[in-house]
Amino acid sequence: MDYKYLKNFRNLKAFFKGASSTEIESIQEKLTSLHDTVKSQEEHEQNLQRQKAEFLNGLLNELDNHNFTVDDLAALKGMTVKENRPKMKAKYAYVGTDGVEYTWSGQGKIPSMLQEVMKRDGIVDKKHYLIKTEED
Repeated sequence: MDYKYLKNFRNLKAFFKGASSTEIESIQEKLTSLHDTVKSQEEHEQNLQRQKAEFLNGLLNELDNHNFTVDDLAALKGMTVKENRPKMKAKYAYVGTDGVEYTWSGQGKIPSMLQEVMKRDGIVDKKHYLIKTEED
């Protein structure tokens, strides 16, 4: 059973139908104890997150004050910072149905706008939209 079921008073009342007041009181004490434990864990986690954020902000400020970068730190550790891959060159160019010029690298599915343009122009081969290069 999902605990959310017990959030509704009517469901709670139906769930404990036939239970004595001492049984309910015993359950209430256990729930209070559980509540205290969960609340303590949540507060501990929040404190850890806050301390981590404060530490990292202080560290970044110190790096900034001394004109160091994250790359400098990585170099000290013998690591390299992963560079983002360069964007792929456009391989196809076409003017969309909205009159705007678009490009496509040729990777993945054919863009829906290009499909619409091909249908509109009666072209079945995407090679018609290849960008001409000096090597061609």
